[in-house]
Amino acid sequence: MKTNPGVRIGLAGWSEAVSRHRASFPAPLPGDCSALAKYATAFDFVEINASFYRQFRAETYGKWADDVPDGFRFAVKMHRQITHYTRLKNGGLLEPFFESVAGLGEKLAAVLVQLPPSLVFDSAVATAFFDALRARYAGPVVCEPRHDSWTAPDALALLAAHRIGLVQIEIPAPERERGHNDVPLYIRLHGSPRRYYSAYSDAQLAQLAEFLRLNPKRQRFVVFDNTASNAGVRNALHLRQLVAPD
Repeated sequence: MKTNPGVRIGLAGWSEAVSRHRASFPAPLPGDCSALAKYATAFDFVEINASFYRQFRAETYGKWADDVPDGFRFAVKMHRQITHYTRLKNGGLLEPFFESVAGLGEKLAAVLVQLPPSLVFDSAVATAFFDALRARYAGPVVCEPRHDSWTAPDALALLAAHRIGLVQIEIPAPERERGHNDVPLYIRLHGSPRRYYSAYSDAQLAQLAEFLRLNPKRQRFVVFDNTASNAGVRNALHLRQLVAPD
């Protein structure tokens, strides 16, 4: 599997891709291993979405880490109790979350903090939360807010000060990002026009590949969430070919 070490490309979850879209993988999947191990024969990165709904033990994360090769990496979506139910106001919940995901060891690549659409930016709440987060975890963190107030200059400045990347949900224009090199680039693509189903065109993927090429010093992650059809597998494999080293 020829990959660009500076770019991680994968899917939002592995079970659906392996169980429903295995014919879209580049080679037959082995039959004597876990679904994650099968997924890892074609990809070196995945975003764990189940962690948003369930709190897994460190042993479970450790088993997942053992199921994949050394070069494989995971992003983990933060549990909704932290982001949605308590709306960033209970920093104490971060301790058990990070104790659990520590089971991934060095294979933990990034933490995704997705916020509910109704959560308006509040500087005091956000500062306290991200201070508490950074006291526990120094690695790559990205935030996917879904209220427009989080795109205001003061909100963006707060995220940048905490080295939190702002998730992009559309294919960006092929230009150099102005952010600092220690802030990761994280692109989550849900499919358009039909969310979770539609594929991206070859031209759109070429545009994304050029954007990634123009930002070589940033940690770069691309997650395809259009996995209800086989579009996610096909798009991820195509993009990987476009950014693979010569």
